[in-house]
Amino acid sequence: MLVKPFTAQFGNIGGQVFLRCDPKYRHFWDNKKGISIEQKRLNNAKLKDVLLPYVKTVIKKGPLDEERPVLELNDVESRTGFILQERMVTEAGSDKLDFGDCDFVFGKLRPYLGKIVVNNSQKRYIGTTEWLPLKLVRERVSTLFLKYLLLLPEFLQSYKFLLSGKEHPRIAKIDFSNMSIPLPSHKKQTEIEKKIAPIEERMVSLNRSLAESIDIINRVFAREFGFNLQEYDIRGNQKTYKRSFANFDKAFLLRSSVKFQRPKYDYLEEILSRHRCVKLKTLCASPIHRGVQPVYSKDGEVCVIKTANLKNEFIDLTEAQMVSQEFYELKKDLAEIKKGDVLIASTGVGSIGKVDIYELEDPAIADGHVSIVRFDDKKVNPLFMTYYLRCILGYGQIERDYSGATNQIEVYAQQLEQMWVIDLSPKKQDLIVEEVEGELKELQKQKAEIQKIRDEIDKILIEAIT
Repeated sequence: MLVKPFTAQFGNIGGQVFLRCDPKYRHFWDNKKGISIEQKRLNNAKLKDVLLPYVKTVIKKGPLDEERPVLELNDVESRTGFILQERMVTEAGSDKLDFGDCDFVFGKLRPYLGKIVVNNSQKRYIGTTEWLPLKLVRERVSTLFLKYLLLLPEFLQSYKFLLSGKEHPRIAKIDFSNMSIPLPSHKKQTEIEKKIAPIEERMVSLNRSLAESIDIINRVFAREFGFNLQEYDIRGNQKTYKRSFANFDKAFLLRSSVKFQRPKYDYLEEILSRHRCVKLKTLCASPIHRGVQPVYSKDGEVCVIKTANLKNEFIDLTEAQMVSQEFYELKKDLAEIKKGDVLIASTGVGSIGKVDIYELEDPAIADGHVSIVRFDDKKVNPLFMTYYLRCILGYGQIERDYSGATNQIEVYAQQLEQMWVIDLSPKKQDLIVEEVEGELKELQKQKAEIQKIRDEIDKILIEAIT
């Protein structure tokens, strides 16, 4: 994104509710006139002209009246709005938005900016308050047309111009509502939707047939180390179980919580007991530690990796925030990330336990919610350990050992160091990595084919409106 030097009139600053004079914001309103796509054949309308007033309902933190499906920002795919997972909850760990009867919700928070979910009111979804609920004037705009219009790259770029806030930048509803959109006739929108709908159905069908990367990893490790994934799930789904007081000394802190004592962790111990194991700390080149609280800089040179950047498949730096070189030099001894470091999300519901490996040469630092694990590459293949920590052998131990309540859960560096790792020769580790990598590459090919299909929708929309 490049904004060239330009001048702005002070009188223009009063044209918006927020009296902002930062360059990107003024560029969007003064130079681009709030327009994301230049076109001459259609009328432009403001988003607020096709939206009905909608009063959002917020459910306060605590027990729910009934079990509800929750959709967090991480649970939704960026360019399609497809729901990757939905979890049923009986308690809200933080205030939640009730989707109610809105038509769709819009992700207003970076790095999830621009995610869109078409709402099914019968499902009774709840989700983070960072969703913006929208109700459409159906006589003027159709849901599928507007959804994919707002997902066009030109609009995704425009949202970045409107962000405000330092550590957690987001779009204000009033700015979003004042954006201009090209608005074909309702008849034309219907024609566009008829072309888009079968393409979307193809994508949905192909997405459903895709294996999950974590399932591939678990399947390879289950075969290699002789455990049964179904048995692990069966024990994990037990609603009630009995435990003796003698079980409470399984942890140094004598933990008696229902979560810690779940039968599936007995099965995990059974698996590990059949193999020679070593403590994770014995494989590390330095002690495991968390990062630091960054002081962000818009013009910074060094990226910060947070839990949101960890995808449990790869590290997404497309929306990474930055710190200055001076801050990096000051804190590098505490938070520097080097190529080959394995990063573990160590706090937060929905984030804790995500594991990714840093494979770039570029300098980076971790924030205080991410643990840095630097392995001795003479003892272990870091990529093998990445897969080990993702599979149930590793994640099961993290899930068992984290402590705290609601969104304050965390796993400490000392707990990670005490995790058990099945001891294998480097050669055997390399063979397992090779097998997993082969299957994951095939999965990426399938995803690339789906992306090509997704691009067809953008092409249809651009041709229709420009």
